[in-house]
Amino acid sequence: MEAMHRYWKLIYHLVIKEDARILEISQDRKQIWLETGTKNQKAVVRLARIEYDWMNKVEHDAKEAERMYQRVKRMVLGRNVPFYNVYISSYPPADLTQSLNSYPAMPKSGRFYLISRDPSGRIAESEEQVLKDLGTRFTWSPALEDEYSHEDWGRYYRAEVKERQEKLEKEDRSLLLFTKPRIVYVILAAIVSVFVWMEQTGESTNLVTLIEFGAKYNPALLEGEWWRLFTSMFLHIGVFHLVMNSLALFYIGGAVERMYGTLRFLIIYLTAGIFGSLASFTFNEQVSAGASGAIFGCFGALLYFGLIHRALFFRTMGLNVLFILGINLVFGFVVPAVDNGAHIGGLAGGFLASALVHLPKHGRRRTQLPFIILIPGLAACLLWYGLINEDKQGSAMVDVQLAQQYLERDNAERARQILNEEGNNGSNPYVPFVLGNTYMAENQYERALSFFQEAISINDELAEAHYNLAVAYSALERWEEAEQSLNRAKQLGIENQSEDVDVKSMEERVNANLP
Repeated sequence: MEAMHRYWKLIYHLVIKEDARILEISQDRKQIWLETGTKNQKAVVRLARIEYDWMNKVEHDAKEAERMYQRVKRMVLGRNVPFYNVYISSYPPADLTQSLNSYPAMPKSGRFYLISRDPSGRIAESEEQVLKDLGTRFTWSPALEDEYSHEDWGRYYRAEVKERQEKLEKEDRSLLLFTKPRIVYVILAAIVSVFVWMEQTGESTNLVTLIEFGAKYNPALLEGEWWRLFTSMFLHIGVFHLVMNSLALFYIGGAVERMYGTLRFLIIYLTAGIFGSLASFTFNEQVSAGASGAIFGCFGALLYFGLIHRALFFRTMGLNVLFILGINLVFGFVVPAVDNGAHIGGLAGGFLASALVHLPKHGRRRTQLPFIILIPGLAACLLWYGLINEDKQGSAMVDVQLAQQYLERDNAERARQILNEEGNNGSNPYVPFVLGNTYMAENQYERALSFFQEAISINDELAEAHYNLAVAYSALERWEEAEQSLNRAKQLGIENQSEDVDVKSMEERVNANLP
């Protein structure tokens, strides 16, 4: 029982007097991992209560401890964290003839100690030596208390350590679990409801439907529809987009609401979402929608938590958060379709909003005040740059896709408004091509001809433009020109490019009317 007494007394000294942190403890409480040291130099200490007769068992345990150390040290903030492995036993193994740290078969990744009775005086080391090597603040009281039995003193020290551990765990829980998530479920319900509404009205992947429901669309924003910066957070493009964002919001958003509380979380979420929309407006001309910017804002809130409570952050979730965040950012840079501007904008917005509202029960800090000015200032800068960045205010291909979808809805006039037939053609052949289609849909073949010819002048290999030109010529009974355009379309492989054309019927009609 003396060894158990010494085991718990050393743990008591490190935990109670030296403020060591318990990282992990075995179920039988015969093995405990501690984090000790100062802010600038941390160390991992393992204390193990053993009774081994032979060194082969100690060697095996030391190798297993080395493997566990690689995992445990991830909970400790710092580089080059040293490892101290302390064995406490009644007597040394029978075949040990030197200090444990000098034993050749022991791993070289740490320092090893054996505390036990040692009649030879050459094998075991003392608690004083362990504490000296650790650089602790307080000296060791070597005398074992004899007022009570070893068992009673061991039980006392164990109870004191347990009480300290429960107190620290309660403090950690109060930081990580400040409240239950509530508003995150409301947001999830709103997102799913809007998605179902969109699918019943049209299709969530359809640009027209997205814009009508409030997606971020730069030309509409420039016309004053700034409410789209908010509404786009609740729209999603397809089931996969909805499911992935909903899962991320459920887990990450739920964690942030637990930490920050409902009101703070709502401020963080909305600020991040609007920052994400502003960044998307500034740097991305595509139609965009989704809660991704706001969700990245939740990552920003977790990073701010890590800035305030670094040790707890890395001991619990830190590495996982950084890994997932890094993967998502790299994915956004590699895949062009991902709106990484919205992601980074949301990340920054969430971090700044977290700094503004701060964590619950932390009191007001002077550092919060600058963010009252910084947040609207950065938002204004994003907006200003978006207004002057003409390259990102609109996209010809987006206009073409949108106009084509309006045309499929028999709204040729709206399609022409989007394409701006007065001079928004530039060097994109699809703009005059779709404009020609809008007039052909209204049987205005003469006007359609000029646009198809313009498309061909930009890109003579646009097979669909040659085919539609043949259709317009045939409607005007200009058969020879229709034959030339049809032959050119066939030469370019129109039959393999589009399923909507009937080359055979058109060819028969043209041949039947040729002189």
